[in-house]
Amino acid sequence: MESLDAFLGAHHDAFVLVTTDGAILDLETLRESLRSAGGSQPGLSIEVKEISSVTAEVYRFLERHTVDGSVVGVRVVTAVVEDGLLLSVQETARR
Repeated sequence: MESLDAFLGAHHDAFVLVTTDGAILDLETLRESLRSAGGSQPGLSIEVKEISSVTAEVYRFLERHTVDGSVVGVRVVTAVVEDGLLLSVQETARR
């Protein structure tokens, strides 16, 4: 739970996530969702690579999800940072 708290602490109070299926989650909804999941995907690993800066506040990167060595999802993520905290994240599925 400590690492989850550290992860969520990197998010701005006004944070918004747009998921690959178009759901819009505020920080509290994301927090509740992650806490209730309670490790629902054992063996999940998320690799972040190809990080590029679009502007000083906007970044884009590739996120690859694997479970026990098998790729289960790839997405392009655009993130907006304000005052060193994640303000907004938009995930786009990549096939």
